[in-house]
Formats: sequence, structure tokens, C-alpha cells
Amino acid sequence: MTEPVLLHTEDRHRMIRLYEEVLTRLEEMAMITGRTLGLDTDCVFEVRFRPLSANPDGPNVVELFRGGVGSACYDYNRGVCFHHDPLRPVHE
Repeated sequence: MTEPVLLHTEDRHRMIRLYEEVLTRLEEMAMITGRTLGLDTDCVFEVRFRPLSANPDGPNVVELFRGGVGSACYDYNRGVCFHHDPLRPVHE
């Protein structure tokens, strides 16, 4: 690990705002996906944004959350939400 470098005050404040905005948007995407799939989004789940496609020319699929109800994903190319078993590869 390299030595940490402190951001200038203005940049630190901007990073805080960006972090909060990104987290809010990811939570919103997870809630929409969970609602679409009929999942109980009131349960505890981990918000993620993890690409599942190894092929850059293939489907743009991301895992949006994982929890007691399983894993939920969104395919940007097809505009579909789906359940995903993290132990199995996504079919392209």
C-alpha cells in the first residue's frame, strides 16, 4: 500500500458529495430491480455495482444487490432484470 495523500479541502467536499450521490443512485437501482423481480427489499441486502460480463462487446450486465433474497442483476442491452446465482457464469 502506498502512503495516503490528503485531498485539498475543496476536493474532499466534492468527493463526499459524489460518494453520497453514487450510493443514492445505486440504492435506487437496487430498489427498482428488487421491485421488478418481486423481491422483499425491506430485508438486509448489500448494494453492489459489479459487472458480470467478461466480454466488453457482450452484454452489459451488472449485479446490483445481494442478500438473503439472492442476487439481482440488470442487463443494460436488453433492459431486463433477473436473479443470478453468483456461483454460475452469466450466459452471453
